[in-house]
Amino acid sequence: MSQGTDIDSIKSFNEKPVKNAKFITAAYNIVGIIGGLIALFYNLYNKTNNAVALLMYPLLGIAIILLSKGTIKLSSNDKPRIFTSIYLGILFPVMFMAFIAYDDYTFLQMNHFWLPFALIIVIVAAAFYKVSIDSLEGKSKGDIVFVILIALIYGYGGTCQINCAFDYSDTQVYNTTVLNKHAHHGRHDYYYLTLAPWGPEQQIKEVEDDGALYDQVKIGDTVKVNLKKGLLNIPWFIITKN
Repeated sequence: MSQGTDIDSIKSFNEKPVKNAKFITAAYNIVGIIGGLIALFYNLYNKTNNAVALLMYPLLGIAIILLSKGTIKLSSNDKPRIFTSIYLGILFPVMFMAFIAYDDYTFLQMNHFWLPFALIIVIVAAAFYKVSIDSLEGKSKGDIVFVILIALIYGYGGTCQINCAFDYSDTQVYNTTVLNKHAHHGRHDYYYLTLAPWGPEQQIKEVEDDGALYDQVKIGDTVKVNLKKGLLNIPWFIITKN
């Protein structure tokens, strides 16, 4: 066997892990983006399964980095990024999870929110920093900011999803009156209902609505407040038409 053949064989052997890494990275990113978009709509039908998928997908990214032995990175300055790092595949599901949590759940009080929120942030930030410490070395502080940002968004979305999507406590139902309603129209439309005191809520409170209930009720109508305890003891509620 000639020396040239040996060099070509070695080169081909070394290139194979790189090609596999690019395929896995691209697949992870594409599934993360498309799957996150689907989750926005699938969430209407099964919030628990949806929450499991969104919670676990970023953690799958950590496992992929660990098993890749350096061929797959969390963040990369190389272009196109979809082939060189799993940045996008993690960012989009985490953002969608936080958006769904913000849009779906209204909390009665946040006293017990901050401890699990802080714990999740610390755990996620430590995990992502650990698997990306080599790729962060010598790079811009923007990469470290990305790790912190992901941890913050995951902390918020994860806390809300764990507390509400997996909450199987009994629902307490209270009747209350719509005292006022108003909408803000702009780049995004926002709808608000002002409710009379009900159950443990002893003050008049304005709550945001997705617009569906807003169009069905008038000032003076009675609505139901469906209150649940929350898996993490963070009480939350959903308003429905009486």
